[in-house]
Amino acid sequence: MNTTRRMPLRWILAAGAILLASSVALTACSSAQPAGAATAAVTPSATPSASATPTPTPTPTPSAVPADWTLHNTPTPDAHCAGTGLAAPQTGVVHVYISIADQHLWECSGANLMLDSAVTTGASALTNVHDATPTGTFAIAAKTRDTHLRGHDVNGSWDDAVTYWLPFSGGVGLHDSPWQTFPYGSDEYRTQGSHGCVHVPLDAIASLFNTVQVGTRVTIT
Repeated sequence: MNTTRRMPLRWILAAGAILLASSVALTACSSAQPAGAATAAVTPSATPSASATPTPTPTPTPSAVPADWTLHNTPTPDAHCAGTGLAAPQTGVVHVYISIADQHLWECSGANLMLDSAVTTGASALTNVHDATPTGTFAIAAKTRDTHLRGHDVNGSWDDAVTYWLPFSGGVGLHDSPWQTFPYGSDEYRTQGSHGCVHVPLDAIASLFNTVQVGTRVTIT
């Protein structure tokens, strides 16, 4: 005798409905993501390109003006070492010649050229001050290392530290100029030059300082 009880049809149908609902619920949960996650998945984080963010131009670091000078280890006769009167060369005697028009300096021993260098002279084009470098024949009055050149005029004051100072006419002399930003020998001297002094590249005036003496003649034309 078969004692197995058959499950009523309504129970079977109810169980099937429960299983179907469970299956739909699991499918929905497996694909669900937190808000925003789907956007992150389909839209990768953008990597900024080099062109999108321009690189700031670095501030230029001040650098020394190229030195246009030559040391003549074997001095030979040179036309720039010639002169008349007080500027006449004397055999074996050091004499410094400077041309404002050429913005150049020649150091001579007699008629032989020892050193030549581009220089910067006074700002002669300024009309509200008298900054033109004086002309004539002078003599080195002193030799000073590591000093400050101070002064003032209607355009302001200055306090310039220099390594070498060779005055030859009151407060006018030869010295280095580490603050200068335009080339030695340039026509820019007319408006951006000195207050009357002669600016000389550092290495050139270092050599000059060692070979001139107090009393050495300086002729400027």
